[in-house]
Amino acid sequence: MAYYTNIEEVTDTFTIGKRIREKRKDKGFSQEKLADLLMIKQTTLSKYENDEHDIPIAVLSAVAKYLDTTPSYLVWGSAEDEGWLSELRMIAGSIRNPMVRETALKQMLALAWMDENM
Repeated sequence: MAYYTNIEEVTDTFTIGKRIREKRKDKGFSQEKLADLLMIKQTTLSKYENDEHDIPIAVLSAVAKYLDTTPSYLVWGSAEDEGWLSELRMIAGSIRNPMVRETALKQMLALAWMDENM
């Protein structure tokens, strides 16, 4: 178990971008390969990995799928399981801003449709 001496050390270690990078490297993917799979620019993926841009839920879900993990792991670092779509619903349920929550739910419905039809 790691012990941290200050909050910067903790927040620097546990970010969505760092977990994406770690999982991408574990999978043996280059940024270019994962970006191609996601149909985004390599520079965009780099910005996600460096926590310079917020990652949309639809992209987060696709990243999780390609990296054989869950959105919940990428966001919180929690244990992985097979219920990635239900975890997205839980994430959306925790969003307090009604407009942002509505947008997130629409994206999740689109993802559910894509998952069933592709």
